[in-house]
Amino acid sequence: MSVVAPFNITEGNRVPYVTIQEVLNSATAASIDFTNLIPGASINAQNVALQELIVKASTEADNYCLGALGTLCATVNTENGRYRGNRLGQFIVQPQYWPILELRSFQYGYNPGSLNQVTLSNTNTFIERHQFIITAQTGVYSGTTYGSLDMVGGKFPPQEQFCQWTYVNGFANTFSNGAVTAGATSITVDSAIGIYPNSQLTIWDGAKDETITIASTYDGVSLTLPLASPLQYSHTTDVNVSALPATIKQAVIHFIVAMVKERGDGSLVINEIGEPVQSTSKTSSQEWDKAAAYDLLDAFKQIWGRA
Repeated sequence: MSVVAPFNITEGNRVPYVTIQEVLNSATAASIDFTNLIPGASINAQNVALQELIVKASTEADNYCLGALGTLCATVNTENGRYRGNRLGQFIVQPQYWPILELRSFQYGYNPGSLNQVTLSNTNTFIERHQFIITAQTGVYSGTTYGSLDMVGGKFPPQEQFCQWTYVNGFANTFSNGAVTAGATSITVDSAIGIYPNSQLTIWDGAKDETITIASTYDGVSLTLPLASPLQYSHTTDVNVSALPATIKQAVIHFIVAMVKERGDGSLVINEIGEPVQSTSKTSSQEWDKAAAYDLLDAFKQIWGRA
């Protein structure tokens, strides 16, 4: 019988960070001709090629910030590790990815085949951006004493424990699953991961960008998101609905521009009246775009540790 690592099943869920329209309408990408990514192909084929670049650029942003397997997009991950309860009766766990949005389960035990399930609540679970703390529950462990001296000080076993947890991390990032009209009080999306009552999200739709707040009545599960106030604009299907900081989107667009320039499509230098007068150096321009992307992503790099 084989044993499958729990994180192997949950890692790798990726959602693109920008849409084709966001790239085409971006000032950063305005110098690029996206109608000739595949010479002689149709517009539909060009859009498919651009979508492939978006996926690759989004993954490059993920890899730079979170390593080979992480994603900035909100995901549900199961991880494991070996921890000791401290003298205050706490497990302090720093998961692989951040920000931590929700802890769904936590287990521990002397051996991996016999784990104790902790019932999570606001009385024993404390979530910080980069770590969470589980405090001992009465009756879990009585501690070791010599006379009146408590040698453990907490209620978790002092020996190293096998621990496993499931949590939600990252920035909510999904797409609309149907058109909506101005004044609508709800919007349907592809995924509700990382979205909670009172969450603030942005609908990225060009000149019709708008910030929405999820109603306090939202159940945290439904793909139809009730809104605290009506929409200002109408929106088509497949627009990005996201909590991603705009700098991540900008970095992804820089990566896309760099990849196009790398394949040989150098940008144009425009004079004051808008006439193209010369082509820039493809290599230096491509390197500049990548450097700009990395600079924007530096604030989101994960530094992982154990406690």
